[in-house]
Amino acid sequence: MSIHYPLQQPVNVAPGAIATLTIPTGQSQTLTGILLALSGTTFTKAHIDKIKVKIGPRLIWDLTIDQLNKINNYKGNADGAGFLYLDFVERDQAVFPVKEIGGIDMLAAMAIGNVIVEITLLATAVAPKIDATGFFEPSQGNPFVLKYLNYPASTAVAGKFTLPLSFRGALLKRTWHFYTGTNFTGTANGNLSRTEVKKNGAVIYDQTCLAARFIQVQNKKTPQAQAFIVDYIVDNNHDAQQTTISKSAGGAQVFDSFEINAYLTAADSIQSVVEAIDVINNL
Repeated sequence: MSIHYPLQQPVNVAPGAIATLTIPTGQSQTLTGILLALSGTTFTKAHIDKIKVKIGPRLIWDLTIDQLNKINNYKGNADGAGFLYLDFVERDQAVFPVKEIGGIDMLAAMAIGNVIVEITLLATAVAPKIDATGFFEPSQGNPFVLKYLNYPASTAVAGKFTLPLSFRGALLKRTWHFYTGTNFTGTANGNLSRTEVKKNGAVIYDQTCLAARFIQVQNKKTPQAQAFIVDYIVDNNHDAQQTTISKSAGGAQVFDSFEINAYLTAADSIQSVVEAIDVINNL
């Protein structure tokens, strides 16, 4: 079990406000998770709108509460109305310490700034209270962190739609494509019916919604409503993470070219969340 202890009390915890939790960097530890305990007269996860995580000025997480819930539930994490867990590691990977790459090394982050968690509360919360606990491991001395970055796109027509995503050398774990159109059923694709991924012109992923969900359930994941999840490590094999930088023939490093095509049966709005391991100052 990791080291865990109470963190500083979040400030500005009020209905309709953005509560801020600050975790000072500089200690010889790696932050692997944050548990937010929610209490008050009327305050649960349902009264949160958004979650952002920053290191100094650099945004590394940008999620709505619906997106974060679906991410946690897909991975089989605990789900409780009075708690919210921010997980920076890959719990179900078997290889240690690889499974904890993505945790924030508090020494490596010190030059950028403190860890800051911003929690946007809805106005319907009544006398909200947040208590935070940090989960830590000894310093791993690596500069890489887990990122969830949001890229919106929309199309007014059905058909093949290329999503505007660029990865700049980050190590891809998953891309989450949240859509607003017709949801899937047990026997039918959703409005985002198929996703194709090309890397440097070659297809590396091409699955229908039905097939992707079958493979996910086969690997003990839980498909989420109105979400197409391109999961490169669906079987928890860390070696399947997608690199996005290569050496050219001359030996120089160049970014790989990616083309991610969403196939839609009707017009839709898509929020693509890139889940990646990356240095703090890149994406």
